[in-house]
Amino acid sequence: MSKKIIRVTPDQLGYKDRGKMKWKGLMLSQHLDLLREIDESEKMGPPIGKEKMNEIEISEILQIAYLDCIPIILQADILKDDNFFPDLECIVLGYHDDKIYFKLKDGRNTKCELHQIRHIEFMDPSEWFINRNTSLLIEVL
Repeated sequence: MSKKIIRVTPDQLGYKDRGKMKWKGLMLSQHLDLLREIDESEKMGPPIGKEKMNEIEISEILQIAYLDCIPIILQADILKDDNFFPDLECIVLGYHDDKIYFKLKDGRNTKCELHQIRHIEFMDPSEWFINRNTSLLIEVL
């Protein structure tokens, strides 16, 4: 005599999945903070294009920022869906060939070329180091 195995899914038994509701209690506070930050940035609208600077002005600011380890805010001269990308808060790490290397405020590294920068300005150093990890501070200095 062989036994017949019957597999039944919870849906077949009438179970109604509550979807996201059952996972809401398991959300990390950091994830919720990030979701709130994304909502706020979407409410602000797309970034407005700043005054286009020439390469000499941009180079001078980059050199001062690199030598004195001053954080900067830069706007890329790249459009996505007819909107500029959000400004980047970063520190200049150095350059090689035609690439300039930056450390972003969130700890990531990125690079670009001089002609890809639309506008650049110095940032208040106290804003850069607020809520920063001290190991990252030591790494930059």
